[in-house]
Amino acid sequence: MDTPRMTVGGQSNGQVPDPTNIASAPGHDRTTSQGTVYAVPTSYHANGNAKVCIPQSHSLDNVHSVASPESHHSDGSDPGGDEVFSPASQAGRMTEPRNYAPRTSGKPLGQEPPPRFNLSVVPYGGQGDNKDPFHDGNGASGGVVGHPPVVVGSVPQCAQVQRSEKLRRLLATPSGVPSFSTAMHPDNFPFVESCRTDKAINHGVVKIRNIPFATKRAEVIAFLGRNSRILNDADEPVHIIMERVTSKTMDAYVEFCTLEDAMKAVERHNNNVRSGRHSRLGDRPVEVELSSQAHLMRDLFPLAAGVLWNGATPEFKPHNPREPWENFKGFISEEEMVMLVKHVEVPHRSPFSKECPQRPYECLISTLRKFPWSFTDRITISQRRALFKATCELVRILNRAVTKGDDVVNLNMQLFRRLTTTAMSCPGFTPLMKDDLAWMVNMSDAEQRRYGQPPSAHGWRHQYALAPKRDFPFDVIEWYIAVIREQTQRDMMTRPVRERNDLQEKARDTDMHWGYFWVELGYEHWMGPGFDAMTLAHAANAEFSAVERILSRALPNY
Repeated sequence: MDTPRMTVGGQSNGQVPDPTNIASAPGHDRTTSQGTVYAVPTSYHANGNAKVCIPQSHSLDNVHSVASPESHHSDGSDPGGDEVFSPASQAGRMTEPRNYAPRTSGKPLGQEPPPRFNLSVVPYGGQGDNKDPFHDGNGASGGVVGHPPVVVGSVPQCAQVQRSEKLRRLLATPSGVPSFSTAMHPDNFPFVESCRTDKAINHGVVKIRNIPFATKRAEVIAFLGRNSRILNDADEPVHIIMERVTSKTMDAYVEFCTLEDAMKAVERHNNNVRSGRHSRLGDRPVEVELSSQAHLMRDLFPLAAGVLWNGATPEFKPHNPREPWENFKGFISEEEMVMLVKHVEVPHRSPFSKECPQRPYECLISTLRKFPWSFTDRITISQRRALFKATCELVRILNRAVTKGDDVVNLNMQLFRRLTTTAMSCPGFTPLMKDDLAWMVNMSDAEQRRYGQPPSAHGWRHQYALAPKRDFPFDVIEWYIAVIREQTQRDMMTRPVRERNDLQEKARDTDMHWGYFWVELGYEHWMGPGFDAMTLAHAANAEFSAVERILSRALPNY
């Protein structure tokens, strides 16, 4: 029979290559004096005659590996005389036991390590996927042939939240971290001294004298008429003065939108008197006169000695050591707040509160609304705590009374909503205080967000003046807290072992959402009477300074 010929440079040389010579065997390149030999893939019979065959591939090798051993002879020859596989592959297969382990389809077996099974949590704001963790990106899967790929569980919902535009702009740097100056810029810094956000507005005020002690708020509004331009109900325009110690009802003040509106209401009353129609509130004739914010604040805070009211703004007299009773000691006293709660807890011992059970709650609403919170250098930690404690007690008692239906006329859901709204909107209460109030009334998370509460308000345990800015993206706030937490944890590891162990033991008794921020503040050295006498301004200065120091160590300064 004719012998297949090799083609060298397009010409036939008429020689049969030696099958024992690997260098000259078909399937290998060989360089001669005439040029490079391009071999046609061939194989040989046992007698040395060559025949054309299919070139080997990894896929064919896989098919061969799963074939039955009985389908081949031990000598490597084919019964029909035609071989599909090369003798070299047959020889290796006859000396190795069959491997039943599954192999990847279409890929050779190599020595590379197996792919990583990554189940790490997707970073906050990242995009998750449900791809096979064994997938190598080249279209092949590392799973068993014939089985579906392994699918990771769905990404947590918190990780699917998109980043806000402000946070993306803040982190849009080559390193992914803003500089210290950028982080401290007022447009990016998410914290504020909440008490400073309170602004006193000098609305027009009308005073109604000689009112009955059981007068209700709705009666005062009806007395002035629906055409009177008083403030919106949400702003609590009616203030019925009550002595916090005796619960005796005094006069009533009503705030109008402008001074002109208040003057028109007084003029209307004077016209009625001149025409012989005296104004009555209930069964008692009353007097209506134009007043001011200064008179309202003086009657609402009668124990604030050493203060001259310029509208709603207090002006403090110089300290007089010869007359200590004339010196300023606070806008309210702790005894006033205790007695305010007692009028509600024991109403039968307070005749005025017994006839008008809603009066102590309305007195507290007026106190929280008109309290001069912006003067933080005159308000101490203990005074605010007394006011907050009284608020919690009244909220608890009113919630129970409304639930049981003790007095559906006076102690109703409307009064309860007014009290909770005023407490949650109070600029003097910290996020942790408001979180306690929200828990007491079972307030939903969505409703808490409307009051500007951060998502992790329960972790703001050591922030006595610091608060988040209103309408600021919550992911920006949480990013700053995360930076502070991680930096303080790194700083903790640089302390001596004994000191570090002591602080770590104390950390077990507190919330670590802010990390070791409380160590940076040093409040543990102030515990006791000194801490109670500390003003809110001093606390704000300490907290803002601590945040600035921590961020200066955590962020690059360029």
